[in-house]
Amino acid sequence: MVVGNYPSWSRILRQVGRPLCVFFAVAVLVTLLEKRSHPFRAIPAPDITFSLLAAALGVLLGFRTNSAYSRWWEARQLWGRLVNSSRSLARQAVSFTADSGRQIEASPFARTLIRSQIAYAHALRCTLRNQAPWEDIERFVDADTVAVLKEQQNVPAALLHRMGQCIANAADSGIITEWRLQRMDIVLSELTDVQGGCERIKNTPMPRQYDQYPELFVMLYCLLLPTVLVQELGWLTPPVTVLGSFVLLVLNRIGKNLENPFENQVYDTPISALSRTIEINLLQALGEEQVPLPAQPVDGVLW
Repeated sequence: MVVGNYPSWSRILRQVGRPLCVFFAVAVLVTLLEKRSHPFRAIPAPDITFSLLAAALGVLLGFRTNSAYSRWWEARQLWGRLVNSSRSLARQAVSFTADSGRQIEASPFARTLIRSQIAYAHALRCTLRNQAPWEDIERFVDADTVAVLKEQQNVPAALLHRMGQCIANAADSGIITEWRLQRMDIVLSELTDVQGGCERIKNTPMPRQYDQYPELFVMLYCLLLPTVLVQELGWLTPPVTVLGSFVLLVLNRIGKNLENPFENQVYDTPISALSRTIEINLLQALGEEQVPLPAQPVDGVLW
């Protein structure tokens, strides 16, 4: 996620620089044809036609950008729920198993469950970004559990299942009461809902019509734009064409950049920073003193 106060022009030009060069060359060619007597002299297009096309194109780009932002914002909300549910589970694991009249201290059951939840957050992040999660998971669960997880297709779901078994075993052993078992199971269900929402966004891309048609219409509009401007602007047609094309291309790229929030790109939801937040909060709930530092932006980007 970009968090800098100023745009990175190098990043912007990498995305729209090539088509801008093409549109500039076309505008120069149209201007030359207009200024010279030539059988292929540019035929000016009517202004009213392009005004109507521009209005329709603006509505289309706005609708597409809003749809893409809705996906990005939903992803951020889901991970906000994951952070809160992780904190709730850690609080319940510690407080539900603490001895009355004594200072609250994490029991072995709480330590196992909370460290599994940290592993779950990292596993979900890596799964959504198509990365191997084992380096992060191995820091929080034992080798036997890692060996079992490597045989699973859905590692986060498998971790949730093992966490549910851990809570059920604690209830069977009398470590927690049935009522407390139910409260903790509600949190696990919330985690399941969050994972399902993330997987839905990940596995259901924007309809291809939303991606292909706006880009096609923007390209056609920018290619034909010089034919409208050339009679009035003359040699100013190329720079004005570049300016107008830049605005449309950037608007189109905003939608493309936001529509897939789990691809480990610059404009993604910052799930690496959020999973680090979960790790810090839960380790401190266990009373750990050695905790990592919060994630910091790198070159204006928070991952």
